[in-house]
Formats: sequence, structure tokens, C-alpha cells
Amino acid sequence: MFTLHFSVSVPFPIFDDQFVFVTGSHESLGSWDTRRALRLEKDDENHWTGITNLSVDTVKFRYFIGNYLQSDATKDPVLVISKWEAHFTPRCVMPPVEASKSGVCRANLRDVFGYNSGSEQISDSFVLGDDVHHIALTVSGAALKFYKKKHEQQNYRVKIVPFDLRNKFDMTNLDDDEELNAEDETPLPSLPSHSCTEIAALTQACPKFKAQQEFGELFQNSIDYHTFRTYSVAVEFLSFRIEVYSNQNNDLIAQGYALPSSLHDTYGKTSVPLLTKRGVPTGKIYFSYLFIRPIRLPHPRPIMHNCYAKYWKKRVTLEVGHRGMGESYTKFAVARENTLHSLNSAAKRGADFVEFDVHLTKDLIPIVYHDFHVMVSVAKKRTNTESSNSSSIDSDGRIKSNNGSVSPPNSTTTTNSPSVDFYQLAVKDLNLNQLRLLHLDHVKHKESNNVDQAVNGTSTQKYSSHHVTGEHDEAEEHRPFPTLLEALKNVSHDVGFNIEIKYPQLIVSGENEVEGGYIERNEFLDIILSEILNNADNNRHIVFSSFDADMCKMISEKQKKYPVLFLCLGKQTRYPDYEDERTRSSLTAVKFTYSCGLMGVNFHSEDLLLDPTPVSKAKELGLISFVWEMNWLRGNIWTILSTNIGEGESRKNVFTLEKAMRAQLFSSKKSSFGKKSSSPPRCFSHNQLNSQAISSFGPGNRTRGMSASVWSNEFVDQNFGRSSIDGSPAMFSIGETDIEQQQQIQQQDPQQHFPIIRRHNSSQAQGTFGFLPVLPEALLKTQTNGGNINNNSSISSNNSSTTISSESNETFNNNNDIEMVTMNNKRFVASEI
Repeated sequence: MFTLHFSVSVPFPIFDDQFVFVTGSHESLGSWDTRRALRLEKDDENHWTGITNLSVDTVKFRYFIGNYLQSDATKDPVLVISKWEAHFTPRCVMPPVEASKSGVCRANLRDVFGYNSGSEQISDSFVLGDDVHHIALTVSGAALKFYKKKHEQQNYRVKIVPFDLRNKFDMTNLDDDEELNAEDETPLPSLPSHSCTEIAALTQACPKFKAQQEFGELFQNSIDYHTFRTYSVAVEFLSFRIEVYSNQNNDLIAQGYALPSSLHDTYGKTSVPLLTKRGVPTGKIYFSYLFIRPIRLPHPRPIMHNCYAKYWKKRVTLEVGHRGMGESYTKFAVARENTLHSLNSAAKRGADFVEFDVHLTKDLIPIVYHDFHVMVSVAKKRTNTESSNSSSIDSDGRIKSNNGSVSPPNSTTTTNSPSVDFYQLAVKDLNLNQLRLLHLDHVKHKESNNVDQAVNGTSTQKYSSHHVTGEHDEAEEHRPFPTLLEALKNVSHDVGFNIEIKYPQLIVSGENEVEGGYIERNEFLDIILSEILNNADNNRHIVFSSFDADMCKMISEKQKKYPVLFLCLGKQTRYPDYEDERTRSSLTAVKFTYSCGLMGVNFHSEDLLLDPTPVSKAKELGLISFVWEMNWLRGNIWTILSTNIGEGESRKNVFTLEKAMRAQLFSSKKSSFGKKSSSPPRCFSHNQLNSQAISSFGPGNRTRGMSASVWSNEFVDQNFGRSSIDGSPAMFSIGETDIEQQQQIQQQDPQQHFPIIRRHNSSQAQGTFGFLPVLPEALLKTQTNGGNINNNSSISSNNSSTTISSESNETFNNNNDIEMVTMNNKRFVASEI
């Protein structure tokens, strides 16, 4: 039995009602269930400590900060997590190695919250718990309107304070002679039902959420963009007091109240009157609001073990197949877009990811389709002058002619019939069966038809490229409108998914992309997310993205398993601008992404060609940059959205290459385990696998210093499965070869040539060292035939050594994420997280 000490200092102020917790792989730490985490005790202003007893070889853990809320006196408190350590690999300790003789471990070690293995990674809020709502209020644009002109020229400070309508202590300005009848009062919970409000100002250099100042934050009309957030477990009683202070002397100028009746939906825009201290109306304040609730459909319960929400492995620039093999309804493509065939074809041609769009049908089934609308063919009213060969469409979407013959619903002959017309319908107004039975054309059919009529005065209806519905004898994988579930099950698991969540927005002109209302945001997302969380292969790489900024925020709040990208238009001329200014400015998009803790931004290439500054800012803030629509500066971009996967040059999926390399590397049959290699010691990075930068690494030299991490039993016990090459929790750091220990082993067994490394302990900067054997190198091949990696290099191998030739003159640098290090002429792979 070991006594494990936890000690952590928090380098930033936290609210008085917040606590520091630790959760981890042991039952005493909740087994990664945050509801059962160990709460630490506060020693001084910023220092928290705790102790637990356990008898295991390895313990992994994370710290997080949270507070308790209570909705009703009869219900249990609910834990709300405000900040947590979001490193992909959690902290790790090995009590048998690190404990003292008395069994005490980590007694004199103090951690720093958010700092692990030499890097800082802190994320705001974990997945929303049961009954916890995230409420965001946004004040932007010309939000303040005063009735007197003298107020319009002044600057003010805005503060938003939540309060519970049931709690008289939350309210202010009660008359001195007002007395509340105790018999009428409802028993109140002992804890608050809401958290304190934080603010993020996107116009500031650092747009992170922070506590409000006593007299609010400076707000300049038509310039600033402020988002306020709080959490509540009793939204039916939640109200807000909006206070406006003078920027000169901090005097309270006016205040207004946003009651539940003002916030009648989960998303919208509203305004409340501003009153002076004497209750005289003096103006208005306009703001938007968003209520985010947890997923209400069945799905795996989130845990804090592994998190990909902000994890992106350093690789060469990836290629993403746009809608699979590209757009087919408006451009030429080798396969119909957004079909299983198109997605699989991109995967076969070496796409690392495929991008596709998801929204819901009328019967609430997630489907893969790009546009919000389709053109539905309908029969015109017959006249006496119509030909006897005219046709009609029955309720099943089949084409019925005068002579009684019936054509399949996906026959293309209707487009040539003068008795058939096309009408635009929203996808959300058709159920899945209707989409698959009706004869449908793309919305571009309407635009092309209008142009043709304007020029020739007639409609020729020769738009075969606009047909959505295919031939009746087409294979199922070629048909449009595959469901999201079908894509998850039938598309190659080696290719990643970039899933764009389609949700209609307002255009600058005031027009909505889909008129007549849409599915409520929380319900819409819950259906899609539960489908993915329940059915996605655990080995598939998935990234979410959306042009709707609030959708991105909601996805991030509802799940932390997969990362989220914000799609932005920026300054461009090709598409109509959205009303939301967060997507009209790439720099604002970067700041919004950073404030919400998203992984990165998907930029429009046209904007970056004019000004690449947003990419630099994203890199400065630690965000990942994607680019869509055309190739742009590959050296600074992590992925490129492409419509011509595999054209010009053949390529292989990067995940397939890594899988093959891992399998070959750890293959026991082809391993050179126990044999000395005659090849000279070499060292190269995974990033340089395609650029072939090789540098010598002489025997006896120390390896390049890596972040302090440890071996885990999981890494050793599972036959070296899921090595750190793919970023699994099993990771290690590299020290130096211990010659004496190696010699002792070789004296006992001359046949053993185990390279032994000195392990730097992740939990102690100075302290105990352990010794563990290192897996020797297997023959390295990136293709089954061991052929070329690219045009500038080749790789060949035999039973005793591996030789790599290259024309590249690149050298080692500190940004490489995978290294192969030579130890006693034995090589192994290490991953730097």
C-alpha cells in the first residue's frame, strides 16, 4: 500500500466558491468520473493538497477546478467544471518506483495547474453535466441606445449579473419598508443555482474569458464585441441585471433586467429598457443570448482520460477530400458528391480526411448532403394543347405517362418533358424516403434555367450535371443522401472525417438561408452528436466544423472527444457574407476560437492571399489552421481542402502509412531484437519522413532533450500496442544510455543486447530514476514493397539493417514530433506530445 500525495498551486485567481479536484485511473480518484473525483483542501491562497492510499503500479491523473450548484433544496448539488488540464496525455506516477521506503510518494513535490511535461494546456469547462446549462449573452455592434444625445458621445462600462428570482439576497433596490412574507417564501437551496459571470472581449489582444471587473468592462458602441457567460441548474428562475457605469467616475448610470419572459427561446436576440436610479427610462440595450444544455439522448458518458478536443499531432500538411471527390452538381467530378462511393474513392486515392456536410431530414435523420434545398420535379396542370405524351408524378415520385406506363422515380426523362416543372423545397421539409423517391435536381438548376430563359426566352432544360437523383439501376453506394450512420459504418475507417454541421444563418441582406423556422439548436445537435458518439469507430479521426460560430461553441460544450474547427469566410467576394461578424473577419474568428477553447480555424484561402496575418495570430495563440477551397502556403497550414485528390501524383493516406510503420516496427517476426545492427547510428524525425532529413547520431551521445514523461505499464504490457507514435497515453521520455547497467545485463546473459535508458521521472524534476528495456528496431518500411517514399528519397532494407537515402539537406529542429534515436545501434520510436 502506498500513500500518494497531491499538491498543486493555481497560478491565477479563482472564485471563492471554487475548489481544485483530482481525478484519475484509480477508484479513489473516481476512475476518471469527475463526479467521484478527490477534492483537495486549500492550504494557502493558491495551494491545494490531498492524500489517497492505493496499491497499484501506475496512476494517471488530471487536476480540474469546479464549483457546486444546487437547483432545489431537495436535490443534490451538481459539480460544474470551469477549468481543467487538457493535455492529451494525463499526468502519471509510478508508486513502486517513486515511493520512499515508508511507501510515501510525491510528498515533497508541488505541481502547477495546467503545466505538464513542459507545456501549458488549460481548457475552459468540461462536458456539461446533468441539468447544467451554459448561458452566453453577447453585446456587440450598436448595442447601447440612449434617448438623449448627450449620452451617445460618451463611453460606458457594461456589467451583467445573474440572479435567482427566488433569492431576495440576489436582488437590489428593494424598498426599505418592503417585507417579504416568510410563509410565502419557497425553501431555497443552500448553494447558489448559478455561477459567477465571466467575460471575453474579442476586440482585446487576449480574448480569454475572465472575471468581470467591479464596474464592468469598457464597451464602445459599434466597435466592441463582448460575450458574457454563466452556468445554471435552474434556468427557469434565472434572470440578469445589466448595469451600465460611467467610464469616467464609475457611477451607475442605468440598469435593466432580463427576465425569463425576455428570453423565451434557447437562442435569439432581444432588448431590455435601461432605467435610471429613480426608475426613469433612459435607453435600451440590445443583446443576443444562447442556452446550451447537455446531450439528452443516450450516449457514452464522457470521462477525462483521453481528450482529443485540442490535440493535433504534428505532421506534414494533410489533404482533405472536399465532399469526397469534389463537387459534382456545379463542377466536373469523377463521382457524385457526398455519396459513399465518392467518400471511399477519395480514401482509396490517398485522402487523409474526407469532408462532408450533415443536416437533418423532416423525420430527424442525419444525412450527408451539402445544400439546404433541392429542386423537386412536379407535374404542371394539363391543358388541351398539351401533347398526349405528357406525364405526371404520383405520390411515390414515379413518372406516369398518358398510356399508363410508369417510370422509376429516379428516371431522368422528366427534365425533358414540357409538362414538368421544378420547385425549391428545403431538405428539412422532406423525410428520408421522400428524398430518395422523388426526382430531384440541384438548386443550381433553377439559376441556370433562369439564365437560359433570359437569353433565349425558353427553357432548354439541358442540365444533366445538376441531377441529384441518379439512374434507377445505380448501385446503392452511388446514390445521394446516405445517412450519417451509413457513412460511419461503410466508409473506410482509415480515412478521417471532417464533418461540417450545416445550420442556416442570416445573410447580411437580412435573408435567412432557410425561411420558415428550423429545428431547435440543442435538439438538432443532440441527434447528430449521439449518432457519432455511439457509432463512430474509436480509431477514426474525426473533426467537427461549422460556419455557425455558436454551433461550434455548442459542439465543444456538449462533447470533448473530438476537436472543433470554426469555418470562416473572411474578406472575400465569392459568397454572400453572413450577418455574424465573427465569420466575416478571419482575425475575429481566430480570437473567438481562442476564447471558446476550440482547436483551430478553417480559413478561406481568398482572404489569406490578401492578408496572411490571421494564420500568424492563430499560431501565436496555439491554434491549428485549416484552409479550404484552394492550395495556399503549405508550409504554414496543417490541412488543405482539395477537390482533386490523387490527380497528378499518387499519394497514400498518412494514417495508413503510420499504421503500417507501427505494425512493421513492432513485428516480432521481422524484429532485429537481440542482434547488433551494422548500420551507422542515425536519427530522423517523422515530420521529415517525406522530406528525408537524416542526421548522424554518434554512439554515446545524449539524445535530444524531450519533455519529462514516463513509461507506462500499458505501453509495455500490451505488446507495445498503440505506441506513442499515434499519441496514446503510453509515452516516454528519453534520457541517456546507462552503460553500467547494460554491462551488468550482458555479463549475466551475453546474448542479450538490450539498450537501457535512464528514465526521467514525470513526477520529479530531480529524484529517483528507473531502468526499463527499450524495444529494438524492426525493419522500417512505409510501403509493403519497401519502395520509394517520394521522389527525393528511397528506403531499402535487409535482415540486418535499414538504409535510407535522401537528397534533402534538412536538419533536426525542436518542432519535430517523432524521432528515431539510436541507442547501442538499436533504434526505437518516441513521440513528443
